[in-house]
Order: sequence, then structure tokens, then C-alpha cells
Amino acid sequence: MNVKNVATLALRILVLALVVGIVPLAAACGEGEGDGASVRDPEVSGTRLAAFQQPVPDSAAGQPAPEVRGTSFDGAAVSITNDGRTKALVFLAHW
Repeated sequence: MNVKNVATLALRILVLALVVGIVPLAAACGEGEGDGASVRDPEVSGTRLAAFQQPVPDSAAGQPAPEVRGTSFDGAAVSITNDGRTKALVFLAHW
């Protein structure tokens, strides 16, 4: 891989991470608090990844991740599925 390809890949990952982080944040900051009545636990399907064991390399590397389906705060269906595109999950919290 040359430097241009690495830079392009890094930029795509950064943009994806920003989108994945900003969209839920924007949805959470929407109007009204709501009663949470439409929020349900997500459904996870697929084979569980192997537990991480030292030393590296991680035996789960390269394996397909489980698929997740659920409902957003406004009732829309959301999913993270194996559709051949790379995904980045960003977990954010504040105290």
C-alpha cells in the first residue's frame, strides 16, 4: 500500500467514526425527553466471537462480527449488518 492509499483509508475511517459518533449524539439531543416507551433491547444474531487470549494475534481478527438490529428512539428500524462494507463502532460516554 502506498502513502496515498493509506491516507485515503485513514480519512475514510475518520469520517465514518465522526458520522457514527455524531448521528446518535444529534438524535439524543433532539427535542423533548420522550418517555422511552419505544426503546427496546437490540437483537443480536450470528456466531459469538472467540474470547481474546494473549498473546496476539487475536483469533477473532478477520471473523465476521455478529449482526445487530433494533429500534431508534424515534421508532425507526436500525441495523448493523454484514453487507460487505467496513464498519466502525464508536462507544462514547460522559460522566
